[in-house]
Amino acid sequence: MKITAADVMIRDVAAVTVTTSLRDVSRLFHERQITGAPVISEQGELVGVISESDIARKANSIGEWSPSAVGQIMSRPAITVPPSAPLSSVCHLMVSHRIHRVIVEEDGNVRGIVTSIEILRAIAGHLDD
Repeated sequence: MKITAADVMIRDVAAVTVTTSLRDVSRLFHERQITGAPVISEQGELVGVISESDIARKANSIGEWSPSAVGQIMSRPAITVPPSAPLSSVCHLMVSHRIHRVIVEEDGNVRGIVTSIEILRAIAGHLDD
């Protein structure tokens, strides 16, 4: 049996907008115990991803400019896969792009997110068999 993105993805995805404040996104990460989220435009289109790493790397900018909104520091474009993508393809994307999450998108809509933790859970589940 081939494992797909849909088999391991988190379905209850917390998305933020490009105008969400870094304070609010940090609060969301803490409350939901997550480390990243898809970023959508005001029109609802997927435009990027924000992660704790983005915040840590860029929120303490040296100089006069200091980012205050997600859209200023998010990673773009978001790396996406369809729900039917084999988990091996998702892993290859994560390795080649050096990322910890891939957005599952279908018909222009965010359907879920696959994180490195979800992949480890899937592997551990198969090792127990």
